[in-house]
Amino acid sequence: MTTSPLAIGIDVGGSSIKCALVDLNSGAFAGARFSTPTPAQGSTDALLSALHTVVANVPGDHAVGLAFPSVIRNGEVRTAANLNKAWIGKSLDKLAAERLQRPVVAINDADAAGFAELRYGAARNVPGTVLLLTLGTGIGSALFVDGKLVPNTEFGHLEVQGREAEHRASGRAKVDQNLDWDGWAEQLNLVMKEMHALLWPDLIVLCGGITEEPEKFMHKLKCEARLVIGTLRSEAGIVGAALATTVV
Repeated sequence: MTTSPLAIGIDVGGSSIKCALVDLNSGAFAGARFSTPTPAQGSTDALLSALHTVVANVPGDHAVGLAFPSVIRNGEVRTAANLNKAWIGKSLDKLAAERLQRPVVAINDADAAGFAELRYGAARNVPGTVLLLTLGTGIGSALFVDGKLVPNTEFGHLEVQGREAEHRASGRAKVDQNLDWDGWAEQLNLVMKEMHALLWPDLIVLCGGITEEPEKFMHKLKCEARLVIGTLRSEAGIVGAALATTVV
């Protein structure tokens, strides 16, 4: 826990690790953003070294929030869909704190993005059920009910007509399957329809790198819930990770 208005947020993605110092009062970056490639299938030590590389760019000894593409229970990695399976069972918070020499809070990456959008962005002051989807290497999900997080949801692995949702509609799926915007939007519509049938959210927020070009696809999407692009877009994971140092 920290009482400082500043904290470091690290967002570990399937392709890159992004890091910045965040002003927790506003949710804005308080300095430059730094990144390094993610050694996704490398050793646990290789990824810890990559974390050290990006954090070393940020002056001071601020606490670190670490958004990780995994189910995180009490700081422990429980799944590794897009990372080396050797991470499963490891105490990420303790290992990272030892390597970085500062307090570390570990959190699921989509949950982090959800915290950011709930505090500073598109889901601020929205009552009822809010579903956030991060569209990147996979599909991450964060679910909030009246502002309270239901942690570690994994709706990206929901089976939709015989295939995992993230194999249909993630950013990587668009690239790997050479989908045009129409084809990708069609797949995302299938995924959102299935999720809506199960959850009946009041609002769905879309985040992730692919949402930097909303004009390419938003008009093609159809959903019974209100649908918006996240205010923080691809920065939500970093901001929410930093925020987790005060709320987790």
